[in-house]
Amino acid sequence: MRADPGMTMITSSVLTDGPIVSAGRTKRRIFPAESSIILVGCRGAGKRTLGFIAAKYLGRRLVTEDHSFEQSTGCSRVTFLHKYGRETFNQQIAIVLARMLKVNQTNCVIECGTGTLSPDMEEILKGYIETNPIIYIHRDKEDLYKLLKLPVEEAERLLITDQRHREFSNLEYFNLLDPSGEGQVTEDTPLRSASTSSAKLVQAKEDFKKFLDHIFGHGLTRSWVANPFSMKAIPPEYRTHTFVLSLRLSTLINITADLATLEAPGEAVEFIIDTWPSNILDIIATQVALIRRKLDVPIIYNVEDNPREERRRPLEEKDTMDLELMLHGLRLGVEYLSLDLERSPGLVSHILAMRGRTKIIGNYIIKGFGAPRWNEDIYVERYLFAQRLGCHIVRIARFCAVDRSDELRQIFIDRIQALPDPKPCILAYDYSVFGVVTPFQGDSMNPVGHDSLEKSAREQMVGVSTTRGTLRDIFRKGWLQPLNFYTLGSNVYYSASPSMHRAAYEHYMMPHTFDAKRCASLEEVDRIRREPGFGGASLAAPFKVAIMSRIDHLSSHAIAIGAVNTLLPLRGDTDSIFDHANARNRAGSATKFYGDNTDWSAIMTCLRRAISPRNSVQPSRTTALVIGAGGMARAAIYALIKLGCRMIFIHNRTKVKAEEVAAHFNMYAMEQRLFGRHNEGHQICQVLGSASESWPDGYLQPTMVLSCIPASGTDDNPPVDFRMPPQWLKSPTGGVVIELAYEPLITPLVIQVRKIREEGNTSWVIVDGLEVVGEMAMEAFELMIGRQAPRGLMRRVCNETWEKTSAPFQPQR
Repeated sequence: MRADPGMTMITSSVLTDGPIVSAGRTKRRIFPAESSIILVGCRGAGKRTLGFIAAKYLGRRLVTEDHSFEQSTGCSRVTFLHKYGRETFNQQIAIVLARMLKVNQTNCVIECGTGTLSPDMEEILKGYIETNPIIYIHRDKEDLYKLLKLPVEEAERLLITDQRHREFSNLEYFNLLDPSGEGQVTEDTPLRSASTSSAKLVQAKEDFKKFLDHIFGHGLTRSWVANPFSMKAIPPEYRTHTFVLSLRLSTLINITADLATLEAPGEAVEFIIDTWPSNILDIIATQVALIRRKLDVPIIYNVEDNPREERRRPLEEKDTMDLELMLHGLRLGVEYLSLDLERSPGLVSHILAMRGRTKIIGNYIIKGFGAPRWNEDIYVERYLFAQRLGCHIVRIARFCAVDRSDELRQIFIDRIQALPDPKPCILAYDYSVFGVVTPFQGDSMNPVGHDSLEKSAREQMVGVSTTRGTLRDIFRKGWLQPLNFYTLGSNVYYSASPSMHRAAYEHYMMPHTFDAKRCASLEEVDRIRREPGFGGASLAAPFKVAIMSRIDHLSSHAIAIGAVNTLLPLRGDTDSIFDHANARNRAGSATKFYGDNTDWSAIMTCLRRAISPRNSVQPSRTTALVIGAGGMARAAIYALIKLGCRMIFIHNRTKVKAEEVAAHFNMYAMEQRLFGRHNEGHQICQVLGSASESWPDGYLQPTMVLSCIPASGTDDNPPVDFRMPPQWLKSPTGGVVIELAYEPLITPLVIQVRKIREEGNTSWVIVDGLEVVGEMAMEAFELMIGRQAPRGLMRRVCNETWEKTSAPFQPQR
C-alpha cells in the first residue's frame, strides 16, 4: 500500500496484547443520550444543512460558530479578520469555540466553522472526543469544486487539509449528493397529474436521520415501536431465511451500473475491503454512503485478511493497515463489523474496545484439508471464546472437500442453542473451493451473490447462490409454503395492488398468489382469513373501521387512527413476536390476527417528497385540509399529525361523521399531549360544515390538501365529482394536493388544481392516487412477506398496469 494522504497510518511495532493506538485516538463512540452533536469539516461540506436536519429531528437547538462569534465580538468573522489580523483572529476563534462547547455540552447540535483546523482549536475539540459525537462531514470533491467555484489546485489543497479533521473527530459522514427537488419527476401529461417534486434533500434527510439513530442506538427502538413486524424492527440475525449479499470494494470501484439496480438483494450487504487504492478512506466512505442510499440495508464491514490478487504483507504492515481500515468502518457507523478472531490479539482487543454501537461478528475460517469435523469440541470452545470477548454473532466457516456432514453441523448448532441465554447468534456453514457448499445451511444471514454481478476471482465464500434462487429451492423443499394474499373490499375490481404484488413474488421466485376479491360483509372476510392458505390482506372500504373489534392484536398506529388496512395471520408457536414474524410464508390454521395501518406512512412519504422548503411544516402556522371522513381520511389526519401539523380542517358530506373523526383525533392529541402554546385550549382538528364557508379567520390558507374520497363515493364520503371551494385554495405559496382516488385518475380536483397552475401559481404540487397506492402496496408487501420490496419494479408495474387497463378510459383534462 502506498503512502496516502487520505489514510493516516498508525505507527506501532508488531501488535501484541497491549494497546496499539495512542490514548488520543481512543474513541469508544457510545455517548449519553443528551450529549450535543458537534459537526466539523471544510466549508461547503454541508454542515449547516445537516445541522438543521439533526436539530429538527432530535428536537434540539442548532448552535453555529458564526453566530457565536458575532455574539461574542459584535462583528462577523470576515470583519474581525480584516480588522485585527490572522493571529488575533485565531486566538479569538479558539476562545469562542471553547466557550460555545462548554455552555452547550448537552441537547444541542453544534456547527463548527473552518477555523477548526488551527492547533488550538484541534486541542479544544480533542477534549470532547470521549463525551460527545464529533462528526467529520465531507463530500465528493467534484461536487465541492462546483459549489465553491475554486481553482482546481486550491480545491485540492483544501481537501487534503480537510482530511485532518479525522484526527480530532470520532465519527464520519460522507454527504452524498441528493438531486431531489431539482426537477420534474413525472411528466405533466393529460393522463397523469403534474407531480413535480418540490421537496429538497429528501434522501439526504433520511440518510442522516438513520445515521443519528445509529449513534444513539435508537434505530431498532424506533422501528419496533412503530411496527414490530416491519423490516427494520427485527435484525437479520434473528429472522429466518435471511441473506447477505457480498459486495467487494474491488468490484464497486469498477462497476458502471447503478447500485439501485440490485434492488432487494438480501437482508444485509457484506462490504469486503479487498484492495487498497489511493485515497482509500474517502473511497470507502463514498461506497458506504452509496450502499446505504441505494440498497437501504445494514452493512457488514469486512477488512479481508489476505485478499486474493493482492500482494502478501508482512504481519506488522498488515496489522497496522487493517486496524486503520477497521477503525474507519467504526467511524462510519456501520451496523456490523466482521472480525477474524485469529488475528493479532492486540488488534482484536482494540476493535472490541472501540466498537461503539456496531455489532461485532466474531469470525473463524477453518482452512485447508483435514479440518476438524463439526462434532469436535474445538468449535464449541471457539464459540465460547468469542462469547467471552463480547461478540454479538459468531460465524464459523469450515473448509471441506469430501467430508461434509449436515447432520454433524446441525448437532453442533443444537449444542450451541442449548447453552443458556443471553448468547451470541451462531452462523455455521461448510465451504469448498467453489464457495459455500449448499445455498442454505442455516436459518440466517447466508452469503449470496447477485445475478447481475459477475463472480469475482477474489471471492472465497459466495458460490452461485442468489437470494431469489435459494428462496425458490426453499419453497420447493416445503420449508415455506405458497400462500394466498388479497385486497378485500366492496369495490376493488380496479385495484392496482395485485399486479404489483405478483411482480414482487416473481422477483423473489415465490409461488404466492394475490387477488382482488369483492366482499359484501365481514363474514366473508372472516371466512377468507381463516383458510389455511391465507397469507394476509389489504383492506379497503367498508372494512377498515368495521373489522377493528374482530382483530386480536392491533398496532399502535391502527389504534391511534381507528382503522386497519393490513391484516396478517399469527402462526407462531408461541406468543413471541419473533415467532409470529418468522412464521410468515408458512401455511396452517390461524386463530389470531394482527391488524396494522400503513396508509398513513405511504401518505406521509408522498407529502415529504412534495412539500417545498417554503411550505415546510411549522406547528404554529401550517394548516391542512382533509376531504372525507372514512378510513383513508383518518390515515391522512394521522400522517399530518406525525408530520407536525397541528391545525387540520375536515370537510365531509355528512357533517356528523366529520365531527366523530375530529373528536377521535382531538382526544388522541390530548392523550399524547400534542397541544402547544399556539393551540392551547383549541383543537387540532376542526370541521368545515359547508362548502360555501369562507376559510376560517385567524388561520393561514392550507398548504396541504388531501382528498380521501373513494371513486365509488362509499363510506359516507362526498361523491367523487366533488369540487373544492375555490376560496380554500388561495395559498400564496401554493402547497401540495394529494388525490387518493385513481379510478378515474384525473378527478375534478386534479383538473381544478391544474387550472390554478396554468393561471400562474405553479407552486401547487399534485400527487395523484397512483403514486400513493404504489407506496401503500410496497409497505403492505414488506409486512406480509417480511422481505424488502423491490420498489423500482413495483412502481414500474403499477404504472404499466394502469396505462394498459385504465389510461384509455381516462378523461383528457
